[in-house]
Amino acid sequence: MIATELLNKIALLSPGTRLRKALDDIRAANLGALILFVDDLSKHRSIIQGGFEVNCSFTPERLYELAKMDGAIVVSEDVSRILLANAHLVPDPTIPTTETGTRHRTAERVAKQTNCMVVAISKRRNVVTVYYGPHKYALSDTRLLMARVSQALNAMERYRTSLDRLLSSIDSAELQVGVSIHDVAKTIEKAVKMLRIYEEVYPYMVELGEEASLIWAQLDELLTEVEETVVLLVMDYSAVELDPEQAKETVERLKQDKNLTEMKIIKELGLNVQTSAQAGEILVHPKGYRFLKGVVRIPLNVSQNVVKTFKNLKNLREADVEVLKSVDGIGEKRALAIASSLGMIRGREGTRGEKKTE
Repeated sequence: MIATELLNKIALLSPGTRLRKALDDIRAANLGALILFVDDLSKHRSIIQGGFEVNCSFTPERLYELAKMDGAIVVSEDVSRILLANAHLVPDPTIPTTETGTRHRTAERVAKQTNCMVVAISKRRNVVTVYYGPHKYALSDTRLLMARVSQALNAMERYRTSLDRLLSSIDSAELQVGVSIHDVAKTIEKAVKMLRIYEEVYPYMVELGEEASLIWAQLDELLTEVEETVVLLVMDYSAVELDPEQAKETVERLKQDKNLTEMKIIKELGLNVQTSAQAGEILVHPKGYRFLKGVVRIPLNVSQNVVKTFKNLKNLREADVEVLKSVDGIGEKRALAIASSLGMIRGREGTRGEKKTE
């Protein structure tokens, strides 16, 4: 996962920005460049030699023209002004670097020494590399990025379709005989994989800038309530009581597992299941967090009181309004909402039962 602070810098170079236009023009002209971005020029004078003061407002055209000279260009951190041109950067030579070319070795050392962003454009390879502190990132071709994002979106759409189908199946089973551990794990797996794909594609989206505006809308639609749903599923089916933060930590651990399986999810939930066949046979009842939050819109802190009282959704289903009102945070309005929602679900189940009988 790319560091957030580096992503913020990459966003400055994304398509649609004035800086990206300048970099694209420099690459198109087959020019090399070394650009240092500073918040306070006086703090970094010790590593800057020679050059001449420009101190003018930034425009892509000016940066492009100045790149025709061999030296480095110094730009303000907010990309509002060009400060120096044709400068010679002299970082500490003892700072380790993995680069081979002179320009890139200098860029990496300067970034590490100053904790500033340095952009190096390779004349030979025509590649833009961003250095920021200890971080390094090479910008990709826009067409390649779009292909990767498109592939990720297709995968997420398939997972979302499967996730919605599984959730629908779980919804109907939760208030009846119970849900198989296998179905719970499979549902969590789909949601976790969606979240993982999003994290993998996020840097590409940042790098694409305005080119990704429509894709952001698609991602928002695909990921609607996915993170909340998987956290509530973990809280509902964990063998031990988890608060929201603990459930999020569990989801995070699952996301880090590149070889995630249903049995690994079951183990993470702390359930005593040894085989996949056993997982398909064991039925469990949820604690009720997802029902209370999603159907009745009760805050999690109040839902925790309900779960503490009734233990699971099966017991909650048998409670009347007066018993519900005895729970801390559940007044008459919320008690009626819970009872009404459960009543409507029971009514739907009864209707389905009658149709089957006919």
